[in-house]
Formats: sequence, structure tokens, C-alpha cells
Amino acid sequence: MFTRGMRGRLMRLPEATGDDSGLTEGGGPVLRLAVIGDSVAAGVGAADHREAMAGQLAAALSAMTGRAVSWRVAARAGATLSAVRRGLLPGLTDPASRWRPDVVVVVAGTNDAMRLRRPRVFRRDAERLIRDVRLRLGEDVPMVFAGLPSLARLEALPRRVRVPLGLYVGLLDRQLRTAATRGVAVFHLPSGGPPEIPGEWLARDRFHPSAEGYRAWARVLAARLATLTEATLTEATLPAVP
Repeated sequence: MFTRGMRGRLMRLPEATGDDSGLTEGGGPVLRLAVIGDSVAAGVGAADHREAMAGQLAAALSAMTGRAVSWRVAARAGATLSAVRRGLLPGLTDPASRWRPDVVVVVAGTNDAMRLRRPRVFRRDAERLIRDVRLRLGEDVPMVFAGLPSLARLEALPRRVRVPLGLYVGLLDRQLRTAATRGVAVFHLPSGGPPEIPGEWLARDRFHPSAEGYRAWARVLAARLATLTEATLTEATLPAVP
């Protein structure tokens, strides 16, 4: 397998530190955002979660919608879709404060590609994740899969690996899109990762995003999320029809 031993050669960076939840400034009603997933969701490459995917996505959504965003993240470096389902779903809610998300963003799948997870099995894992999120939150909470990022420009990967692995990532991303079309209020948003224009988008491991990379990536994802979240907020605040 062309990925054998590759993960062991990558520089290991820690997950983001600091609070795994926060609140942006803005108007009401507050949008409650939950981010779950792998090392990107866990903010590897950034100093703290405010500079990583969850915090940057919340800030970008707040700027685009004018709403305050209450966010929380449950993630673990190395997590596959199956690991997210089996170990991270309790982090979607906070029973103590009765916090419950208005939208769930899943950032995972790259580790499945690195492990050459079979496409049908990967799609089944996505469908099971959708099922278990629905069992926990109900069908009224939109669930969004962030599209898997391109690996073509990742300097940490040998050139001989980038093209075939990139093609495999694309294959699995299509499985994510298929799983999303079969769910209720489930969406697949192509995001592509940090932009292709020149910039310091990568962290020291040359694999994960830097704080600047997270900011740019989050803006792309937030632009696609803004309409969805606005619709969610509108429906949640409409007066009942007599």
C-alpha cells in the first residue's frame, strides 16, 4: 500500500489548546454551532481553538450573518468517521447548560483515506454517523459534512503519493456526498481546504493548516454555510401560524 508507514513519518503537532467552546459577538438569536471530527476539527497546527477551525468558522459565520455564534468542538487527532461516531458524539451537547446545537459540522474523512478505507465501508460509516447524530439530536438539526480537502499540494507527502492519494480522497468525498443525499437535513459542502493562492496556509508539519490556513478555509466553508444557518434561524424564530 502506498500509504504504509507514511503516517509515522509525519511531524506530530499537538491539538489546539484553550477552551473548546466560545461565543462570538453579534445579534440574536444566537446560532449554536457544533464541530466534530479529526485533527483539523481538533485544531492541529493552531495554538488554540479560537485560531483553529471551530473558532474561525464561528467568527466567519458571525461576520457574514450578523448573529452571535455559540460554538463548541469535540474532536480527536487521527479520528476516522467510525471513531467520531463511537467516541465523540457526547460532545455535541452540554446537559449542564442544556446547550444543543442548531447545526452540526463534521470535519473528518482524511484519516479514512490515509488508511485506504473501502468506499462502500466509508459510505456505510457516514450513514451510521448520520443515524446516531439523528438519534441524539433529532431530525430538525441540520448536519453538514465539510468536503474533504485536496492533498495535491501537501509538502509532507512524497510526490509519488500525492496524486493517487488525492484521487482516493476524491472517491471517498463522493461517497460522503452520496450519504448526505440519502439523509434528512444532511448536506455536503465542498470546501477544498486552504486556498491555492500563495500564502502561509500550512503549519510546521506541512500537512495541517496554520492559523492563517484555518481562517481562510473557515471563510470558504462559512460562505457556504451562511445561507443554511440563516434559513435555520428564520424557521426557528417564525411565529406559529394561528
